[in-house]
Amino acid sequence: MKIGFIGLGRMGFPLASHLVKNGLDVTAFDLNPAQIEKFIQLGGKNAENIQDIAKNVDVVFTMLPGPKQSKDVILGENGVLANLAEGKYLIELSTIDTDTVDLLYQNAQEKNIKFADAPVGRLAAHADKGQSLFMLGAEESEFSYLQDLLLKMGTTVLHCGEPGAGTRMKLINNLMVLCYCQLNSEALVLAKGLGLDTTKTFEVLTGTTASNGQLKEKWPVKVLKGDLTPGFDIALGFKDLTLACQAAQSTGISLPVGNLVRNMFQLARHAGKDGQDTSSMTDFWAEANEIEKIRI
Repeated sequence: MKIGFIGLGRMGFPLASHLVKNGLDVTAFDLNPAQIEKFIQLGGKNAENIQDIAKNVDVVFTMLPGPKQSKDVILGENGVLANLAEGKYLIELSTIDTDTVDLLYQNAQEKNIKFADAPVGRLAAHADKGQSLFMLGAEESEFSYLQDLLLKMGTTVLHCGEPGAGTRMKLINNLMVLCYCQLNSEALVLAKGLGLDTTKTFEVLTGTTASNGQLKEKWPVKVLKGDLTPGFDIALGFKDLTLACQAAQSTGISLPVGNLVRNMFQLARHAGKDGQDTSSMTDFWAEANEIEKIRI
């Protein structure tokens, strides 16, 4: 089996790397030469352009920043669907909007290309370890094949429904994840303002029903440690919240909390937090309330 992988960013690189480590023939394309060089050193191959990948592989994975990039790469004149042979697979790993994933599926069907969307769950640190979770939208008949392939990059595949269902599930998942960022930040800043010890506060919040995975797993190794390097960039968090809010609006669903948190992320971006991890919302909220940055 020959694999093409487009997009070697913070999540794409470890995912593609695990395919190589598991013995698959993987050719990658990325606009960043440094990422390509690192990938080659791991035993992967590189392509000069998207066409070269799509013409010579059985499966193409795309892991891109958002809807525009996915449409450009997949639907463009020299894109994936213009060059991938009938009967081959296109698997979209990116977090995109519902209209885009439906458009990609429709275009793939018209070209007799098998399509699935499998957005990634869990943290970038899990991807590094090969412990990612995939929310798979695929035909039932394709599930077994796709599950075996995705498990080369992670540990869990949840079949969410037909193509497009994975993206819809990811938007709901990230809505909760990103709202926790603001809630966690408010709780920790309030505790600091009330004079409570941060370590004791953390023990309580992660030991009761208030606990959430973001606070328990991510905060101690990121913002509370002073590490703001992006496992999940605030700019991408804002993008995902926007996609969730747009999906709600298009279906007539009210998301008062989701829209409020999206606005908070926008304020954090205006305050210069782009390029920092989503957990740095705690720093932003501390600064907004003139509270000392919270560290353990």
